[in-house]
Amino acid sequence: MLEKRSQRRVGLEIPIKVCRPGSNTAITAHYQDLSWAGASFITNDISIQPGDRLILYFPWTNRQSFTIEADVMRCETLEAERHRVAVRFTTVGHQDNQRLTKLIELLSSGQPEVSQGTPPFVPTLELVFDDQEEMRQKLSEIALGGVSITAFGAYQIGQSLLLSVGYPDDFQTLRLRARVKSQSIEDPGDSLRPCLVTLELAFEHPLDELQRLTQRHMRLERK
Repeated sequence: MLEKRSQRRVGLEIPIKVCRPGSNTAITAHYQDLSWAGASFITNDISIQPGDRLILYFPWTNRQSFTIEADVMRCETLEAERHRVAVRFTTVGHQDNQRLTKLIELLSSGQPEVSQGTPPFVPTLELVFDDQEEMRQKLSEIALGGVSITAFGAYQIGQSLLLSVGYPDDFQTLRLRARVKSQSIEDPGDSLRPCLVTLELAFEHPLDELQRLTQRHMRLERK
């Protein structure tokens, strides 16, 4: 399910380009809102159904654009044969993720102030190591497309988050898009401390890019 409360959204009304994989034929659509995890848009193409894979094009500087693959999670029929389509981002290049984050920051700069307790645009989970060998083992696990970690606090299944991997006060921290596949509670906690959970995470970057990123980080460690 596309997360509803774990991601803050930016409301907007702009025309966008949406295509099906392998096709350059654009589906006429207008954004309704955008978050770091997904988006919703209005379209006249009523053939779009939950489970479909789409390619979304986002505007960038110098009349360029960047693309993100997304899965259709929900469709709602509106008046005049229009669809409201909610999608979850599934495959995002590392550089395109940085562009998406910057785009959301720019779009949100004119938004009203948010109250305390409002979900962040980019929920972040930090994975900090003191031991180099432990770091290398975890990077090798990440390179295969998934990782198991222990964290405080409960998460939503399917929630997207930014996983920060590094040493304390390390400027070479590796930041990756991840999604919660499963969660098991190791300690329920109490009124004074949060619960302790084990999370199984999958990554939302292409596997070959994920492997390049982790290998490069390992090389930087040896210097």
